[in-house]
Amino acid sequence: MSTPLVNPIQKRDNYVCQYCGKDGLETLDNWHDSVIDHLTPLKYGGTYDPDNLVTSCHYCNSIKGDRQFASREEAKRYVLKRREELKADYEAVRKAVRG
Repeated sequence: MSTPLVNPIQKRDNYVCQYCGKDGLETLDNWHDSVIDHLTPLKYGGTYDPDNLVTSCHYCNSIKGDRQFASREEAKRYVLKRREELKADYEAVRKAVRG
């Protein structure tokens, strides 16, 4: 059996999504859902510098997308607010379909 690769950014962040707090080591599914996000996207001059990288779950990463934010805290506020909006949409659809 080979030694697993440990991503230094995810290790630094303890494999926890820096936006919603999802524990990437809680389950195998969570581990596979754990990705690295560029706080400042590459297309806007972001780099692979560790200060520009955070652990994120795939859902939060897709919500943040390629948006730019003044700070990590601002990005987190946006993602958490958008998650709540999407949760309300989900609940409405679920109720309409399943009653």
